[in-house]
Amino acid sequence: MNNTINFFKEIALIPRESGNEEKIADYLTNFAKKRGLTWYKDKYNNVLIKKINKKLPCLILQAHMDMVCVSKDANFNFNTNPIKVIEKDGYLYANDTSLGADNGIGVAQILNILDSNIPCNIEALFTTSEETTMIGAKNFDVSLLNGNYLINLDGFDENTILTESAAYYDLVMDSTSLSWEYEKKNNTYLIKLEGLLGGHSGYDINKNAGNAILLVAEFLKLLDGNLVSIKSGTKNNVFPSSATAIIATDINNIEEITKQFLDKYHFLYPKLNISYKKVKDEHKYLKNTKEFLDFLTQFPSKAINYDENKRVTTSINLGVINNTHLEIGLRSSREKEALKALENLNSLACKYSFKLSKEGYQPGFYMDKNAKLITLLAKSSPYKNKPHISIAHISTEVGFMKEKMPNLEIAIISPKIRYAHSIRECVSIDSIYLVDKWLEKFIIQFNEFFDN
Repeated sequence: MNNTINFFKEIALIPRESGNEEKIADYLTNFAKKRGLTWYKDKYNNVLIKKINKKLPCLILQAHMDMVCVSKDANFNFNTNPIKVIEKDGYLYANDTSLGADNGIGVAQILNILDSNIPCNIEALFTTSEETTMIGAKNFDVSLLNGNYLINLDGFDENTILTESAAYYDLVMDSTSLSWEYEKKNNTYLIKLEGLLGGHSGYDINKNAGNAILLVAEFLKLLDGNLVSIKSGTKNNVFPSSATAIIATDINNIEEITKQFLDKYHFLYPKLNISYKKVKDEHKYLKNTKEFLDFLTQFPSKAINYDENKRVTTSINLGVINNTHLEIGLRSSREKEALKALENLNSLACKYSFKLSKEGYQPGFYMDKNAKLITLLAKSSPYKNKPHISIAHISTEVGFMKEKMPNLEIAIISPKIRYAHSIRECVSIDSIYLVDKWLEKFIIQFNEFFDN
């Protein structure tokens, strides 16, 4: 019996923003207790559930329990308000919030396997804070695992086997010289830029989502004023879809400037909108506004390098700005490219008197497409066409697993998920069922072809 969607709807009721996984971890341990399964929970709230059958080879299934929390309503509290799952046109959506299909569907699909009657020897690993620090996978004690083959359920494309993921650099920049002072101007405006798509900074890198920070900086330059504040973004791995700023200016044609700016970008971003209103002139202003906005408009927040198949191998996302504090995500599956990108970022930072710091790092992973696990996974696909063997410009926890277990064979599969990390996030219901069939068929073949 297939219970994946039912499990997912239960998971959607539980708070699980990165760093707040206690309740979802308790849900998973209670799941194991009710079924008499062996379980273990560590101090990072990682949960390992084992369905042991020593007559069969051991397979590791892995997903992360946390999610990116984004809401249309700024007052929506993910710690107290459940996510409302909606079924529409063959997809699961949420009601004006991120859905958490990344990676709640993966968790639910593993629970479906554990709850089934399929003969198996499964080690199910559920990790924490994948969307932020990856502290769960980074610190998990792999000596608790017996398996040498791991399937991760944290992808986005159906009928696809990922054999490579990008390393991720968590970066911040802070000003070392910009100063604030009082200066009288004729008009002070609150600027709001809205209407961009948002999305996942790795998966959606080539989907023309736009970056609210770069666009609002370009617009503010046209106003030729003194900046009071600028804020945008929620996470460094999410494209900022809106921005707010306060600026003092002597210009008197803001309506005309706004119209020309929106006309310029209408084709690229048809829902882009800028609104403005006057506010009280009682603020400190950024003395070096022009220099600061020049810095932002030059920021290389985009795909930087591609491979021979025109797939992105290195990219940078300026995801958060809070006045002169910037939070940046750099992804790369090529070490030399990553080092060059870091060098260029540091040069830009130094030019404008900013300090670049690395706050965290997650390794990538690589598997030969001819590895035994990949070959068998491809053969067991329930799709009419052969699975697409691909690389991912996303960072996954399995990089840490591979780093700690060099001989581990790894593959990533998933149903079709779109617009992750945004209020438009959705997952195809048909593809959920197909991945469930894929896992079931693979496990049966895995039991037959892999030695215990």
